[in-house]
Amino acid sequence: MKEIKVVNSFKQVGKIKWFGGFNNRTGKRNDYGFVECQERGNVWVHRTEVYCSEYDLKEGTLVKFELRIYGNSYSARNLHLLNLSEEQDLDIIECCFNNSDPKLSALALSVYLNNNPIEEVIFLADKKLTSFLPQQKKRFLHYVPETILMHYKARNIRNLLPWNKQLKLCLQLSNNDSTLERDAELREEIFNIISNVQDGNLEISQENISKIYNLYADYPEARNSLNIKLHIQCLVELISNIEYASTKDILLSELRELLVHSNLAAFWLGIPDYIILDQQIWSIASESRRIGILVSQISNQQDLIYQDNIFKIADILKESAEENITELISIFKHKEFIKSHNLILKYLPDIEQITILRAKLKNDVNQNAEIISQIAEVLSKSPSDKLQILLSKLPDSVKKWDEILEFLPPEEKILIMLSKLKKESQIENQTIINKIGDLINTTSNEERIILIYLLPEWVRYKEEILKSFHLLLPEDQVKLVWNFIANNSLFIWQYMSRQAKVLCVYRLVKETEDTSKFLNEFKDIQKITPENDNLVRCVLKILWAKEHPERGNEVFQQVHNLFIQYVIENATNSTELLNLDPLLPYCQPTEVKVKYCEGRLWTMTDNQATEVTALVSRACCPRVRQRPCDLFELSKSRVNSNYGLYGARLYAECSQDWEKWSLLELFKVAGIVPSLSDLKRPEDYLTKLSGWINRINEIRSRLKCSVCGDIMPHNIEYAKFLAKFRVTVFSCKHGKGHDYNIYLNECWGCGEIIDSRESKYQSSEDKYYLCIHCGSGTQNSDSYTQGDICPKCGTLGMELSQYNNRYRKCCSCNHSIKLPDEKKITGIKCPQCRAGKMILTVNKKNEKVRICRSSSCGYSISAK
Repeated sequence: MKEIKVVNSFKQVGKIKWFGGFNNRTGKRNDYGFVECQERGNVWVHRTEVYCSEYDLKEGTLVKFELRIYGNSYSARNLHLLNLSEEQDLDIIECCFNNSDPKLSALALSVYLNNNPIEEVIFLADKKLTSFLPQQKKRFLHYVPETILMHYKARNIRNLLPWNKQLKLCLQLSNNDSTLERDAELREEIFNIISNVQDGNLEISQENISKIYNLYADYPEARNSLNIKLHIQCLVELISNIEYASTKDILLSELRELLVHSNLAAFWLGIPDYIILDQQIWSIASESRRIGILVSQISNQQDLIYQDNIFKIADILKESAEENITELISIFKHKEFIKSHNLILKYLPDIEQITILRAKLKNDVNQNAEIISQIAEVLSKSPSDKLQILLSKLPDSVKKWDEILEFLPPEEKILIMLSKLKKESQIENQTIINKIGDLINTTSNEERIILIYLLPEWVRYKEEILKSFHLLLPEDQVKLVWNFIANNSLFIWQYMSRQAKVLCVYRLVKETEDTSKFLNEFKDIQKITPENDNLVRCVLKILWAKEHPERGNEVFQQVHNLFIQYVIENATNSTELLNLDPLLPYCQPTEVKVKYCEGRLWTMTDNQATEVTALVSRACCPRVRQRPCDLFELSKSRVNSNYGLYGARLYAECSQDWEKWSLLELFKVAGIVPSLSDLKRPEDYLTKLSGWINRINEIRSRLKCSVCGDIMPHNIEYAKFLAKFRVTVFSCKHGKGHDYNIYLNECWGCGEIIDSRESKYQSSEDKYYLCIHCGSGTQNSDSYTQGDICPKCGTLGMELSQYNNRYRKCCSCNHSIKLPDEKKITGIKCPQCRAGKMILTVNKKNEKVRICRSSSCGYSISAK
């Protein structure tokens, strides 16, 4: 039997590690367990040594026991539950206090308090803390009795607690005035805690400042240690509760300084209105806060301070930035008696102003003059896109006022003015008609025709209205006056534009068989108001030739001379582009960027048997390198064209609408066949005239100086009827720094305009400027081929397109050119195939070589 030796040198405390439980090996419940002991590790205990319920021995339960040796290990005897609050055994209490478990040590202090002075217990706790690691200290402090922590001498221990717990304890201490008087250090401790906790937990700080603000009353340096929000809160509490005016003024000055330097609106939220009303704070308060206070003081218009506060609100709005007005007026958005005051009204949104002013209108219209003026002022300042909405809010009786009438849309304005007309009041009517005429003159073409149709006939053909006829679209002019023209009444002829007069003649010829009555009437009005427009005179002469076919050739010569005279005079004296609408037929294809058709007949076939020339279905367009263009036919659409272009106007198509007629149709019905000494085919007359006008306009559009925009002086001789260019160099009259010696000419290769401001490089033979469109240089050159030099940047050897050998591209600037027709390609012939021309390019070795353009040849030679 083993010898058992009892160890009684000291008693021990510990925690149950485990006890009992089911044993799988024996199939029974264990009757033993182990206790964790600081000195001896895990100590074995049998249930016979347990003096409490075995069910209380759960893991972690505190127990007290005696040690005995059992073989080579220790066992526990006489084991009891440990309840420190009732423990009387000093050895056990001391053992608990000296235990390494912080919880046991802290709980032992509660027992010490029952038998020892609190100062001694504080000393023991302070000493015990020095033996713990940081994490153990936290656990120890968690279980230290609050009685100890609350003592004013336990400052060193409190300093180890979390800030919020320190603050709670100090505040409990501060409630005892005698404690504060005895220990000024407690005040500093509180200040220090607040200073440290304010950044980590502002909410707790704010909650407690309202309780201890009085501590800061005489300590401005302590207030300065607070963050701005707490500082302001502390000052608000002090100002609100201090009775002495001199002290309050000092605190208000301090508050003002804080608010000025903080510059954050959020800090103002906690300041009550009665403090802001103090002059020191009022002068720096935000506009919205001041207006909010002023508005809150007014309940209705009968308040004694109503008028004074309105003036103050208006002054604030006047000084406010425009972008802040919307926010400020929203403060009193539900108080109509404030918004409707004239001093405030002008700051409201336009639509709200109009709504309020409308509500002020009296039933007697004559009493509303002042309100009408206010409405007109609102409308005058409103953006145009909002004007219609504002006007829709006004009753018709208001719109009739002259001050409001000017803001109405033209159509509505016309209807109101017409409603004021009275046939028996001629003087008053004349004033209104003058206004109607002025209004029509200021509107767009689309609006103008609508407005004129609104007028009754007895107004429509008044001279004041007729003066605006020339501003309408020509077609609309003709439609408006056609009844008079058809009845040979030409009193309105002088008010029509040139294009409208020409269209009138077209329509007259198309819809009237006998035009002699019109000519006779026109002859009479010529005596009073002669027609001085050469183009209109041309049309009228052709109309006269219809009635006198035997004089057709003579009339054509007169018409031709008038055309030449008109073009030369306008090209010389005007900077505007020449406009011969609707005399010349328009170019139909959109990809051709000219106004008038220049097409030429593609082929002609003669029927020798009948000696009748047959019409062909195609024309060639000089604007697209002689590509074919289908002739214009009324029944054919462009999508049916097999050649990509459609609409060459070489023959008359009188069946189309008169609005689309040109001189082609007028010549046809008048029986006129153009005949000039240098004109091979009559069909070419109008297209040559078109080409002349197009060329003049092209050169004309380029005659502006790129620096100042003024037209550079030129001589009309640079282009004659056949569009042969003569004078080609132009300089700005302003001299140095402006365009000088600018070369302009038509490219012989592609027909485009060569402008030396774009085409800056020249061919080597005779310094001929290269065309930037096709690369052509000197005509018939034996040494230069289109694309040898990039006409835009001057790089040698443009690359030939692998997809289409009509195109070359610069490898430096990516500029592309389209070569002219094969017959116009210049340069050295290939010595091998004798068919293709040699082009200059750069090979992979960066060497200049000439290669044959013919893909089937591929011959190349070095280029020096």
